[in-house]
Amino acid sequence: MPAGTIAVDIHRAGKTMDAMLALSDSQLRAVWTAAEGLPVQKRGVFLERVVARLQLCGSRFTDVDLDDAVRLALRGLIQNSAA
Repeated sequence: MPAGTIAVDIHRAGKTMDAMLALSDSQLRAVWTAAEGLPVQKRGVFLERVVARLQLCGSRFTDVDLDDAVRLALRGLIQNSAA
């Protein structure tokens, strides 16, 4: 049973789409932990990337899918935040 949700506005081609994902406690913790390492101004981009990637998996995604989404979402954000 999902323990938490992530809700974000995704901006594409001048349109805003609302997206919401249901996450287990451990999945939510993984996303929070990854986001904490980013500057506050980059966390929204990170969450948008995670949600967009998981939407490609459909409504049922695995922990491996989430790990991949988090890893890919962080790509570039961590390197750029050091600048």
